[in-house]
Formats: sequence, structure tokens, C-alpha cells
Amino acid sequence: MKRNKPFKVALIGTGGVAHAHVSAFRKAGVEVAAVAGINAPKRDAFARQYGIPVQVSDYRELFQMDEIDAIVICLPNFLHAEVAIAAMRAGKHVLTEKPMAIDSAAAAEMVRVQRETNKTLLISTQGRYGAAAAAAKQYAAEFGEIYYGKCVYMRRSGIPGWGSWFTRQAQAGGGPCVDIGVHVLDLCLYFMGYPKPVHVAARTYSKFGMRGQGRGDWGSFEPDGYFDVEDFASALITFENGSAISLETSWAYHGPDRWGVEVFGTEGGLTLSPDSLTVYTNKFDRPVTIHPTLPKDDDRLNMVNDFIECCTTGKPPLTSAEHGLVLTKICDAIYESSAQAGKQVPVDL
Repeated sequence: MKRNKPFKVALIGTGGVAHAHVSAFRKAGVEVAAVAGINAPKRDAFARQYGIPVQVSDYRELFQMDEIDAIVICLPNFLHAEVAIAAMRAGKHVLTEKPMAIDSAAAAEMVRVQRETNKTLLISTQGRYGAAAAAAKQYAAEFGEIYYGKCVYMRRSGIPGWGSWFTRQAQAGGGPCVDIGVHVLDLCLYFMGYPKPVHVAARTYSKFGMRGQGRGDWGSFEPDGYFDVEDFASALITFENGSAISLETSWAYHGPDRWGVEVFGTEGGLTLSPDSLTVYTNKFDRPVTIHPTLPKDDDRLNMVNDFIECCTTGKPPLTSAEHGLVLTKICDAIYESSAQAGKQVPVDL
């Protein structure tokens, strides 16, 4: 697709993750031409910091700007679907923060509108764009039948923005499950070929946040707010092909910070951690352990480059809306199962 003008994006929201996105677009050589935010002093400081020429209080104004090709959504979870749908219907491509939406009904509507408008909709599960994930995916293709996966994202004390929208069910949709657990779950599903989930059995707990404990550094602490989401979740997800994944995720617990993904197949397996990838297989009927050398890279920059390519060529994004819907369906089932004391519940796809 030939273009006769530079590709330009606009950001909606000026919180912490917005800084990461604008930095990545600038590294990619893309102009962030406008920013929207309701807090005028914060928005003005953000625009001045990054030299953004246009700032507005109402994000809908961005949709009327012909020079804007794409919208980057850095808003509380409950606003993702509303803004993304409006942007796509206005002819804009969309990169939105995870989780894709506050529930699977909203996520399904986003998928429907994406197909209707044929605009790019990329979900920011950027872990897939790192060199380690890319290498792991290549190795996993040789593992034969991948029958089990394990994924863990545990923070000892890392509740974000206690009292803010982060810790309110109606605005966040959940706690660590939808905030950080989706990252490792997405990677595990990706390595396993995104099999179709059929059942979930799960338990969630809130033991620290409701007492004001376990606060982390991310987000703004709001002492007059409240906490009504989980701070720990554990789930077993089973799939149509007979495989299964176990998930553990926490914002606060008495244990170490942990992050990891493991998959096990008939011909090999792997362990992915924040700083290493280890592959286990057999050569000449003997066990072999491989420690691949991984180049240093920037997963968020790689994601932005993929987004730009998708917007300008029509290529589907690596982290697609369809995959985002699967993640949201699983998270919904996790909460439903926990509400039923861990009873196995179906995943409706």
C-alpha cells in the first residue's frame, strides 16, 4: 500500500504506560502528533516533554483529524472497548493496552467492529515481540505434541495504584489475572499454538489488598479509594486438543517475585524466564540441554514496528484481536469458576 504522507499517531491517556509507548514510536521514527487527556496540567506537561504539537481534552476530537492514522489507547480497562470501537469506526487503526476489554462481551464487539471496518487492532501483549519469545516459538515448533504448559507471574508486593481504578472491579475487570497474568498466559498459549480452551477450574483470593497491604510503586495511591479485586489467582485451563495450562499470578503474597513460562512436548520442552531461555530435547537418544544466545532487543519497539507495518500493508498483527478475545474469555471463566468455589466451567468460544 503506497502512502503519500508520513504515518502519524495520537495517544489517549498520559499515565505511566503512555510514556513507554511514545518513546517506542519515537524510536521507530513515527511522529506522535497529538495527545488527549482530561487532566490539563498533566496533559500539558506530557506534551511539552515529548514535543507533541496538539493536545485536546476530548479524545473524540482526534478522530476528526485527517493527519492522524492511528490511535494508541492508554486508558483504564473499562474504556478500552468504547474508545477502540469509536476510533475504528472513525477510520483509525488502534493499538490498545491489555487487557483488551473489561469482559468478553466487550472484547467480542471489538473483534466484530475490527472485521467490519478492516482496521488494524493490536493488543499490547508485548512480551511476544522479544527475541526470547521469538526463539522459544521457533523451538516449540519442533516439540511434537505440546501437551502441558505452566505460566507464573507473581509479585511479592506489587499492587498497582491501590484505591484507584486498578483495584476496582467495575473499572479494571479484575486484579493480577487481567493485569499481569495475561502476559505469561498469552506467551504460553502462543508457544502451544493457541489451542481452543474448553474448561477452566480456578480459585482467586484477596488477602492483602483489602487490608491496604502489598502496595507497589506503579500507579497513584488513593487512600480514599477501595480494593475489591483479587490479589492472587490460580487456574487450570484445559483445551480441545487434550492439552492443559496451569496459571498462577499474584500482586501480593508471602513468596518471591517470579516470572516464567514452561511448555512440555513429546519431542522437547522449554523454560523461559526474564533473562534466559532453556530448551530440553534429545539428540541421538540422549538428553540435551540448549541455552540459546539471545540478542538484546526492545520488545515494545518491535511491537510498534509490527503495528506500523500492519496499518500500512494490511498484514494481521502478531498479537491479534482474536487472541485478545481468547485471553478475555479465559479470564472471565477464571472469575466465574472461583465464584462457584472452583467448579469447572466451560469457556464459550
